[in-house]
Amino acid sequence: MRNYVGMLGLLVILVLTACSSGEETKTVNKEEVPGKEQESEPAESPSMELSETMDDILQEEAGEYAGEHYDKEKVNQALDDLDMEGMEAEEIYMNILPLMSESGQYREYSEFIQSFQANIETEVSDTPRGMELEEGKKVEGSANITFLLDSSGSMAETIDGRQKMDHAKDAIHDFVASMPEGSNVSLRIYGQEGSSKESDKALSCSSTENVYDRKAYDEEAFQQTLEGVEPVGWTPIAKAIEETEKDLKSGPKVRQQLVYIVSDGIETCGGDPVAAAGALRDSGEEGTIHVIGFDVDDEGQEQLMDVAKAGGGEYESVDSAADFQRLFERERVRLFNEWSRWTTDNFNNVAREQTDKLNELYRERTDFKNLTFREQSNLKNAVLHLSQDDRIDSDTNKQIYDLIEERADTLKELEADFDAALDQTDEEGDERREDILDKGKEKKDQYSN
Repeated sequence: MRNYVGMLGLLVILVLTACSSGEETKTVNKEEVPGKEQESEPAESPSMELSETMDDILQEEAGEYAGEHYDKEKVNQALDDLDMEGMEAEEIYMNILPLMSESGQYREYSEFIQSFQANIETEVSDTPRGMELEEGKKVEGSANITFLLDSSGSMAETIDGRQKMDHAKDAIHDFVASMPEGSNVSLRIYGQEGSSKESDKALSCSSTENVYDRKAYDEEAFQQTLEGVEPVGWTPIAKAIEETEKDLKSGPKVRQQLVYIVSDGIETCGGDPVAAAGALRDSGEEGTIHVIGFDVDDEGQEQLMDVAKAGGGEYESVDSAADFQRLFERERVRLFNEWSRWTTDNFNNVAREQTDKLNELYRERTDFKNLTFREQSNLKNAVLHLSQDDRIDSDTNKQIYDLIEERADTLKELEADFDAALDQTDEEGDERREDILDKGKEKKDQYSN
């Protein structure tokens, strides 16, 4: 009987052991069943420090779902996986923001505006009378206007009852009086010594004098100087041109030198006025020689035309006092037209640069504002999703919205940089164009008299 009980006890132990063993095996097998999904831990969005300044925002990393990577479903899934238990509003916000922060592109706009050249860089071209650079602006410099007046004996001949010399003096005086205020004027005469006799040739051919030496036009002084010139000698045109080249080299530098030769005949002193004119033109003094032939014969016209060509200018022939006046009137018209072209060309060049820069700034600023609006909308949509799921209450919702608005206000600092660049480009471009119009009108008014 004891044996039977013992056997029965042993059997029970074996059965219990077997059952226990089977349960363990079953548990292990359940954990290792292929394809069985495991329960995952709630996902946590990467957090960051609260950005309080524009520099802070620019240091942030771009969000995983920023820009073209934005996917509302994926964002909502990330929010659903976020364990917000015990989180305050600021902490929730700092877990939402890294998903959609556009700071990567904000840095690009910041770099753009910091490197943008808002100032107008177009250089105003030289004016017909020369300009010099002063504090970044082109301003008119003094013009050198030189007259070489033939004082040979033949200028004593009469036309319309008056000496050629008197007609020339009147025309020169009227023309100089129409030049811009402050222009430098020179009057050099040649052949003014001795007489037209052979015995005085050497003296006369060596004579040339700068009787009004490169200074601002003074009507009384210039008129007195002209009145003192008498036609007496020979015609040393080449020597007068050579001495004029020396005058230009020793004088103040301007961007254009205008030389007008008034003569009634050819060189009579053995010089080479064509070579002298070419040398002046090639001297680097920016001298241009225009020649006015007054009652000149065919031989004289041919030589004087060659002088003008070598000097880079034009030849004009006049036969009467009226011709003389018409010549200088045409010269005034020519200068008026030059100033008109200068005004139009430079106004358009500045306006073109101003427009291009403004368009670029407006385009970039608009894109930036759209980007900030998109980020703000995406963040608010995320908060709305949490509210709809009743994961945050209305107070928390409002606090997070306030943080989003504060970020938008901070981003306006970068927008203000765009506005400042727009203002600078607009104001400077308008000022430059206004200066050009004013300068052009001033000079055209002078030459329209």
